[in-house]
Amino acid sequence: MNKYSRLAKSVAENEEWMLTILLSLLVLVIVRNWYNLYKKHSFIAENNQLKEQFKLTQVTIRSYEEKLKNIPVLEGKLKNSQIQIFELKKDIADYKQKIHATLNAKEKKIAEQEEAIHLQEKDINHQKRAYERFVDFKNVEANNTRLGAHFIKNVITQIYEDLEDVELGYKTFLGIQFKIAKDKKKIPSVKALKNIFKLLDYNVSALNKETTTVEDELKHINMFLELIQYLKPNAKILLQDSLSINQKNTIKIKPTLFFPFLENALKHGSLNDEGSFISIDIKENKQKQLSYCLVNSTEHFLTNTITKNVSSKFGLNALKQLIDTYYPGSKIESTPISNNQYLAQLTLTIK
Repeated sequence: MNKYSRLAKSVAENEEWMLTILLSLLVLVIVRNWYNLYKKHSFIAENNQLKEQFKLTQVTIRSYEEKLKNIPVLEGKLKNSQIQIFELKKDIADYKQKIHATLNAKEKKIAEQEEAIHLQEKDINHQKRAYERFVDFKNVEANNTRLGAHFIKNVITQIYEDLEDVELGYKTFLGIQFKIAKDKKKIPSVKALKNIFKLLDYNVSALNKETTTVEDELKHINMFLELIQYLKPNAKILLQDSLSINQKNTIKIKPTLFFPFLENALKHGSLNDEGSFISIDIKENKQKQLSYCLVNSTEHFLTNTITKNVSSKFGLNALKQLIDTYYPGSKIESTPISNNQYLAQLTLTIK
């Protein structure tokens, strides 16, 4: 009984272990099936994703294939574009070259025009300066040919006073007119009046004459000296002429050429006192030049200021400009000398 009991007990224990093992196997099978089911779903989901990606990849590949098919067309277009770019670059280079050539030509033309304008302006300025010098010179020439207004006024005033004196110097007694005063003048007033008009006429005509004879000039110088004598009766006036008649009629000079010397003597000289004088000497020197020398008395305090107060457009300074222009090689000297005298000398080269 015991044997069978232990055997039954042993069988029962074995059955429990078997049942435990079977249950364990069953649990393992169930877990394994769940795991396989999970993996299957995972694989299906992953497979679906892969399919979608594959489809997208195929679409992309087809797109690339389409693009690859367009590559020859694009290459053709690229080549055409490159050719066009090359041609454009060439055209630009040619255009730049043409522009540079045109600019160089324009710049050269502008430079030539500027040079022409500069030369024209230079010529205009030269003509302007020449004209201004000509006008100044003509003014100097006109001033040189004129008689001083102060001198003319003095002469006419003196003539008027003398005529009044003459009129007052005559008396009438029993119907007989007689003169009660002596005429102190060395020349009559009427002759003085004629001389002043002749000198004025000579000065006016000198503006339109290029030359005159020395004879004609000396004739009017004598008239001028007579008028000075008329105004300055105390002055001793001497004109020494060593020229031959032929020389005086053949030598040509500018009209009124000798007048400024007399005007200078009148303006700066002292001719009112006894012993005052004007001395003129005209001759031909050893160098075959015409020499005209005037010496006059002057006051001591004026001796050193005569040349300083002379305008460049009047008197001996103006005459020097004429001499330099018309008579090259000629000269004018003017200087104080001893005994309160003043010397002015013209040495004229006549061609």
